[in-house]
Amino acid sequence: MIDLADESTGKWPAVRASIEFSAVATPEAEVRNGSFCRELCLLFDRLQEGFDCLGWEEKARCGLDKVAFVISLQIDRENRKIVLDKLFKYADIDLHLFTELLEILQRHFPNCDLVVPSLQGYELAREIRRFLGAAVVECVFLKGDTEEQLLMGHALQDLSFEGILKDTQRHYEERGGVEKKRQKQGRGWELPMYWRGREGEDAVLWMQVRIALSRQVI
Repeated sequence: MIDLADESTGKWPAVRASIEFSAVATPEAEVRNGSFCRELCLLFDRLQEGFDCLGWEEKARCGLDKVAFVISLQIDRENRKIVLDKLFKYADIDLHLFTELLEILQRHFPNCDLVVPSLQGYELAREIRRFLGAAVVECVFLKGDTEEQLLMGHALQDLSFEGILKDTQRHYEERGGVEKKRQKQGRGWELPMYWRGREGEDAVLWMQVRIALSRQVI
């Protein structure tokens, strides 16, 4: 694992990022990985510059250690997948974090799938839909009024990524809109998603989704 934002360096104190490469470290792989990491470092430079320009009140909202951006990736070239474990942006700077990261991933890993193993936030789900299209739901953990259940395989036949986004949008529209919920909930918290099944509405605690990085929304 490579910690590109090691706090001991002091170069990007507002960024906490870790990158794990699963493939064997051949000389060719080292060159490719190095090129990828250099692009990430340029992104971190921009993130830190944006954070440094913020006022003290905005910086104070970022929480412990003034960490404003969190990125965690697992790169598995052999199995052609990029696992996005974490992606958080707590500071209000003029930079679209998911878009910037996605462009880098598509340049270096065009034949890989993007896998988000514990997708919780509605906003990140909408970003995936906007830039890549509808992802495949591989499993989902739901919470109803009386029970929690993990659905996978055949149990997912009545459930889809698009359906969850539509049900979530309807949930918030019936309660005053997404912006009202965001203001009430506060920064740093994920906006939960919902699914309306035959038995009523369930909260989506998390779901694992997969989509090809080569996908383009038309």
